[in-house]
Amino acid sequence: MAAQFNRPFSGLTLLVLLIGLSGCEEQKKPRLQTANGRTLGHVVGWITLDGKPLAGAQVDFHNEITRTCSGGTDQNGRYELKFNRHLRGAPVGEHQVAIGLFGHNSEDPVDEPLPEFYNKKTVLKATVVEGDNVMSFHLTTPQGASEVSELGPVRGLVLLDGNPLPGAQLVFQGDGKNVARGTSDNTGFYELVFTEKREGAAVGANRITVSKMNKDGQEILRPIYNTKSTLKRVVRSGENQINLSLTTKDLPQTIPKKKPRPTVPNGS
Repeated sequence: MAAQFNRPFSGLTLLVLLIGLSGCEEQKKPRLQTANGRTLGHVVGWITLDGKPLAGAQVDFHNEITRTCSGGTDQNGRYELKFNRHLRGAPVGEHQVAIGLFGHNSEDPVDEPLPEFYNKKTVLKATVVEGDNVMSFHLTTPQGASEVSELGPVRGLVLLDGNPLPGAQLVFQGDGKNVARGTSDNTGFYELVFTEKREGAAVGANRITVSKMNKDGQEILRPIYNTKSTLKRVVRSGENQINLSLTTKDLPQTIPKKKPRPTVPNGS
């Protein structure tokens, strides 16, 4: 009789356990996926032109496998990518990025005021990872062919406390007005592109800034790497491997030991 009584009790216990496990699964944040199972990453960022927010721009992320994912910038230059009307984000992986003010000229609908190396012949690239991605692009208008500098190819790694720093925005500025820019991928690797559609940075001494924004548009790196940057490197005409190792805290400084005061002998 005791054995017969225990059977339904064991079944009830199993049912309660299954319900509990189901509840735990429901609390997990669902992955962003397309209907055919491709994983998406949530992508937001800010677009500036010559240091000012660029409103009304269209931002397109495109890879060779899926459709183009797009988003428009608001008055603060902020955008958020949409995969379609129901899903936000872009597929995980490498993308070409095109940014334009398409159709803003009513007299000439095909006119594009931004340089073609930001749209039709874009040199902009981005790597989307699963989860949240903050990808900002700081564009500049070219100053003319007369100011094109001698360039040296520049690539390298950006580390923060010894770990790869993805999504960091790097700017190298030499003696001229033009700058070279790059964005680190999920391994921390970056490669610079000069304003005039050429790869590299101006040969000579360069001041470097490194910026990384969180999803609220706040800078997460210390001012000594961006607004008050102390980073400087010399770019040479050949290949340049420039690695940058950043820290979240000041390195401990060695406090010099006080020298003992000399003993003054008594006059006795």
